[in-house]
Parts: sequence; C-alpha cells; structure tokens
Amino acid sequence: MLAAAGFFLYVRLGSHLSQALDGDLQLRADDLATLVRHPGTTLAADPASGFIEHGERYAQLLTPDGRVVDATRPLDAASLLTPAELRAARRHPIYVERRSVPGLDEPSRILARAVTRDGRPLVLAVGATLQNRAEMLARFRDELLIAGPAALLLASGVAYLLAGVSLRQVESMRRRAAAISADNADERLPVASTGDELERLGTTLNEMLDRLEAGLERERAFVADAGHELRTPLALLRTEIDLALHQGESREELREALHNASS
Repeated sequence: MLAAAGFFLYVRLGSHLSQALDGDLQLRADDLATLVRHPGTTLAADPASGFIEHGERYAQLLTPDGRVVDATRPLDAASLLTPAELRAARRHPIYVERRSVPGLDEPSRILARAVTRDGRPLVLAVGATLQNRAEMLARFRDELLIAGPAALLLASGVAYLLAGVSLRQVESMRRRAAAISADNADERLPVASTGDELERLGTTLNEMLDRLEAGLERERAFVADAGHELRTPLALLRTEIDLALHQGESREELREALHNASS
C-alpha cells in the first residue's frame, strides 16, 4: 500500500512539474514573441536572460524552411526543429522533447509557435532543460525511499500497540468470564468504552450473562417453592411410616399403613 501511494505521488509530482514547465515555456514564448516583433532586437537582448542560469532556458528564431535567424547562447546554427515540426508549429503551438539539442547535452522540452517580424512569417522555438525536473524527482524519490520504510515502521509500531491494547482487553474479559460461576452469577465482564467491535462483543456477552442469571434465579425460586410444597406431605409420610414400624403388630396393619402413606 505504501509503495503504491509512493508511486502515485511520484507520478503526480512528475505530471505537476511537466505542467509547470509547459506554463513557464508559454509565458516565455509570449515575452519573446513581443520582443522579436521589434526590428533590430535579438533574442540575446531578452531582459530575463540575465536571471536564468546558463543553458537552462534558450530560444531560437527560424524561417519556415528551417534556417536559423537568431538564437540565444549556447545554441549553434543547427535548427532545433525538424521540417515536419516546423510545418506543424506554423499551424498551432506544439511541444516536443529532445534527448539533447545542438550546443547542449541535457534533455530538453521545446515549445514552438508561429510569430511575425515586419510581416515576415517565422517560427519561435523556446526550450528549457529537464535537469531541474529530473533533480526534483530524484530528490523526491530518495525521500520516499527513506520516509517509506520509516512510515512503515511507525505504522507497524502503532498497529502493535493498538493490537496489544485490544488483546489486553480480551484477556481481562477472559479472566473475568473464567471466574464467573453460579455463586457469583451477578458478576459481569469489564467493557471499555472504545466504540468498536470489542465493546459491542463485551456488551452482548454481558447481556447473555443477564439472561443466564435470570434463568438461574427462576430455577432457584422453583426449587425453593417445590421444597416448601413437599415439606408437609413428606413429614406426614414419615410419621405414618414411623407409626407403622413401631406400632404395627401384623402384616395386614403394616400393609394398611403403607397403603395410607402411598395415598
């Protein structure tokens, strides 16, 4: 589960960084498109270029046939775009990725769009290296590799503690249940107010003990009533038998006494 969550976060971060990079390229392309419309300006004159690390951002101005009109350093005179990409960029903005570009050895992402200078159709290619994105993803991956096992250990420890608490409650209930007998039928299981299945189980068992105690009380009452009802007849029966044993002189008298006792 943690591995799946980490992979999901890694993919989401990569997607977010790609979207942020595309948005940055779009803003820079808008700024440079405004710049190149003015005659006599060059891409190297972009005010933002002084605040950007060398090689991170670059731009190139191309004719429709791929000839380089202007470019930022360290690009050389080779076109960043293929003929098919040039044709597509003249119709609508496109994004392309390169493992490397002329003058740079780092992977890059390029936005190409159509611009005009003095009524002349041109194609502006604005690019950025993917090094920062790769470094951020690598740092995030390393943090996941460190934080993932730590989070797993923490979750395991918390689960162990919670399981220990639950098992202690179960053991307490077991000991109390083992001590309950007919002599202390009014005892009940200890139930903690946890609001979970263990509390509901303890409550259900205590309700069962209530019913068992009520049945035991009814049985005791029945036995007591029966003993009270039988006490007088048994006393009379014993008296009849005692008289027959002490006073009976003949077999017929004993038989008559036993007949009276059985009736």
